Amino acid sequence: MSLDLYVWLAYRLHQLERSAPIRWPAVQAQFGAGFKELRHFRPAFLKALDAALAAYPEARVTADEAGLVLHPSRPAVSRPALIRA
Repeated sequence: MSLDLYVWLAYRLHQLERSAPIRWPAVQAQFGAGFKELRHFRPAFLKALDAALAAYPEARVTADEAGLVLHPSRPAVSRPALIRA
């Protein structure tokens, strides 16, 4: 799940123009296929989110009782500098 989260955040965050809240049921629908109940999903998701954020320190994501809030962030990987010949 950590790798899936990293890819999702890397794709999504740098395109945001403003913060985007996502409620827990929607997060579970996308990432919680192996979890029947939200109360079992959230702890596993938050652990995976910590690992994804360790690999993408520029990511600005907050989690609370309602769900996640994605904030505009710098890209996970910067564009390479153009090489002039």
